[in-house]
Amino acid sequence: MFHFHPDTALSLVVPAFRRGLVFVFIVLALLLPPFSSKVAAKAPPLATTVLDTTMYATPDLSGDTVGSVPVGSEVELTGDAAPGFLAVYYGDGVAWVPSQYLTTGVRPGIDTAVAIGDTPLLEAPMRDAGVILTVPEGAAVILTGATVDGYDAASHEGAGGWINGRDIAR
Repeated sequence: MFHFHPDTALSLVVPAFRRGLVFVFIVLALLLPPFSSKVAAKAPPLATTVLDTTMYATPDLSGDTVGSVPVGSEVELTGDAAPGFLAVYYGDGVAWVPSQYLTTGVRPGIDTAVAIGDTPLLEAPMRDAGVILTVPEGAAVILTGATVDGYDAASHEGAGGWINGRDIAR
């Protein structure tokens, strides 16, 4: 005759419970998107003007004006930057807009920085990550807002990546 013993019951339940947990983790891993450091680093494709904004032919307030954009207008960023300016598509060409007059969220302004020396734009926020491209000394980058362990998410010439915060001047 079989006698029920609590330890026997527990030994039957625990493996089933473990199988259930493994199943739940597998389902979650398949359904949830993987974390990628590249996501936060990608340059935003669109920005919104926070004021009536003059557009310039060159990244210089004393340069020729090519038009204006009313407050609340959405503009498409090219991915190019100069200190304090972002390039946007305008008509059949490109125009430059002061970065403080644009926003990608609730805070006005889009930050830019300048490379202090030839600086690698990395695939991940770590020293030994792969190099996407080298930002030349004096070139501007768009800072996309994220920071991890001293690295800033940045974009240069449309490529998104991570740049060491010590290698840029804001």
